[in-house]
Amino acid sequence: MTANPDNNPFLNRPNVTVNPAGPPVGAPAPSPATPPGSPAGGKPPPRPTHHRSPMRDTIETVLLALILAFSFRTFCVEAFVIPTGSMAPTLMGAHFRVICPQCGYRFNVNADVNVQWLPVARNLNGSLRYTLEYIKNGELNDPYGLPLAPYIMCPNCHYMIPADSLPDKPIVHRDVTGTRLPITGDVAFPFASNGDHVLVQKYLYWFEHPKRWDIVVFREPMRGKQNFIKRLVGLPGNTVEIVDGDVFINGKVAHKPPAVQRAMLQLVYDNDYYPRDAGKPRRRSPTWTNPWKPEGTAATAAHWNTNGPTVRFHAGKSAGAGTIIFVRRGNYLMNDIGYDDKAAYFEGGSIAGHSLVGNLFLHTVWKPDTDQSAISMTLGKVDNCYKIRLLQSGKYTLSHWRQASHTFSPVPPAIMDFHHSAPAIVAKTPCRISMINDDHQVRLWINGRLAMQYTSPWTVDQAIHLVHQQDLDGELSPLISVHVQGTCSLRHLILMRDIYYTQMHIANTTLPGTGTMNHPITLKKGQYFVLGDNSNYSDDSRAWNRVEPLWRRHHLPMGVVPQRYMIGRAFIVYWPAGFRPLRSINWAIVPNVGKMRFIR
Repeated sequence: MTANPDNNPFLNRPNVTVNPAGPPVGAPAPSPATPPGSPAGGKPPPRPTHHRSPMRDTIETVLLALILAFSFRTFCVEAFVIPTGSMAPTLMGAHFRVICPQCGYRFNVNADVNVQWLPVARNLNGSLRYTLEYIKNGELNDPYGLPLAPYIMCPNCHYMIPADSLPDKPIVHRDVTGTRLPITGDVAFPFASNGDHVLVQKYLYWFEHPKRWDIVVFREPMRGKQNFIKRLVGLPGNTVEIVDGDVFINGKVAHKPPAVQRAMLQLVYDNDYYPRDAGKPRRRSPTWTNPWKPEGTAATAAHWNTNGPTVRFHAGKSAGAGTIIFVRRGNYLMNDIGYDDKAAYFEGGSIAGHSLVGNLFLHTVWKPDTDQSAISMTLGKVDNCYKIRLLQSGKYTLSHWRQASHTFSPVPPAIMDFHHSAPAIVAKTPCRISMINDDHQVRLWINGRLAMQYTSPWTVDQAIHLVHQQDLDGELSPLISVHVQGTCSLRHLILMRDIYYTQMHIANTTLPGTGTMNHPITLKKGQYFVLGDNSNYSDDSRAWNRVEPLWRRHHLPMGVVPQRYMIGRAFIVYWPAGFRPLRSINWAIVPNVGKMRFIR
């Protein structure tokens, strides 16, 4: 542990007393070479043997195990349960499992533990009377105590799924007429799964500095009574400002490491889950058609077949080329679609707006049928759009879209970072290609290996200017397309998006949130800034509206976590929400081994 010479109250590292004239204070005195009373040869006299009771050995072993377990829990690792969805989808709070009956996509929906079916009084006959109650920072007490909206929208095909059709049946219905909450009538109460159980390395930050993008557990500084879990984005000395969904540190956009970047992605559309009712009328949502559409004339468009999980291109000749584009319609590419859809059932909708996301990830498995083949991917908003072209020889190029001239200009290889060379593409052999354009950083993966990375400069002033320009001219949809040359097929075509950090207000006020656009915050020594991955519904540094009196005396700003309140880093989900062996059992006691994972 290092010394804290300036006695900064925000730091959790105590002063270390050192005795310069001798050994450290409290250290045992050095033992002599020969213990007193030993024979001249230096060997101690033999000790008499004693017979130990087996019961005593057992008791001592159990006590030692308990002491070690208690010490390990106190000083090394402790288990925590994620109660809410503020870190979803990275970490799951209480949630409902959903399977779309049309496309088969499996996903989870946030279960609001703040609204529960609870006993409030006793009737004259002594029986309990229940009603819906609002509980601030509640915990899941009854798996059938959390209400759900009548319909849930599938984030993949946008089908409106009835709450009665959820897989964890039976589903309880209750008449909630007369509650103080804005809901009445017959309400479904499906089985709610509990949150992830995580292990946290305690006191880690006594010995090393926290790192940006760590998922940390800390005591919240508003009242100092609860433990929160969030992602760390601001370190001491940083000026933090959130603009257009991105985090800026000291005026420059903050880039995520590849592992963290991949862990935070959320689904836009997965063509593997192709709806069986494509092109047919739906009762509560518009008729669905594939958002991947051929581009060009009718003759060119006829080469494409997008009516199924595998997209095929049939070239009229070996060098024939074609393009499919992702057409944004409905709620595709919006920041509040997915885990939280219908979660604000009692809140009247999203608390942080409905924003278009431009940080995107595109993946496909390309299988060329001829020797003269190539593929290109275009991804990003018009102000930050790039195209990667991969030839069958394994060579690739990067180009930047120029909105003024509506053309692509090549990016010089000298300013690109090359990690692995791409092998030559063999006809009839699948090739996995992934491209991400996130936080003004482009990466290319070929067959799972990072091949190239390019980082473009982007400042907070440029981002603010762009936001004002969008307010005047309107925001243009991102450019998303796949261009191929030669007959080929595209399988596992997946489009995903990054987390969009929203412009929140301070809770219960109309004041702009801490660290939001034009309201940056500069952190001093021993101060940290945290955000939830579920940006729309996260009680984090942006929205905190008070400071615990202990820290108010030390002038701690709102929205800041002092280092003394840092508990540790969450590193593994050891018990995800499990399964019930029988429907009559109300708790999921069978572990979901496939969801056990390290936390990024």
